[in-house]
Amino acid sequence: MKDKILQAILLLVFLSLSAVSQSAEIKMSRTDLLLGADFEDEETEAWEFSGKGASRITEYGGNHSLNLTRTRAAEISVAVEEYNRIDVTMQLAAMGLAKGESCVAEISTNEGQRWQALLTVNPEMADGVTLHTQSGQLKNSGSIKNLMLRYRANGGRKASCWGDNVQVVGKKK
Repeated sequence: MKDKILQAILLLVFLSLSAVSQSAEIKMSRTDLLLGADFEDEETEAWEFSGKGASRITEYGGNHSLNLTRTRAAEISVAVEEYNRIDVTMQLAAMGLAKGESCVAEISTNEGQRWQALLTVNPEMADGVTLHTQSGQLKNSGSIKNLMLRYRANGGRKASCWGDNVQVVGKKK
């Protein structure tokens, strides 16, 4: 008799747990690395370059970075349409900036029609060594198809900017 009661109790517990697990929907989000460029492979094929000056990969202390001089710019586009949240991180270092000159890391959510500065390095910050870092987060209802990123030198003959460690991470609900 005790065995039958114990079996009945176990059956009830199992059925109630089963009902709970079926009614509880587990919501998981997925995070994808959409772009990760640290330039250690010295590749720049995916980047488009424009403006006056030079663009090359340089190395300092074992670290490779994208070097832009004068008014040179480098941009890249990342497909983000299917992601609800986009996290962006960009780094910049600079040297040789005069008053009014800068190095800028920018983003555009409308195919480059308008750019927004994520990070600006001015002459006071331009020691030629320090990689300044800035991160941002965008919410996307599906209206942003591509996120464009750009490193831009905004200087004279001695201006030199180094872009590095750009990362775009997309999150799906």
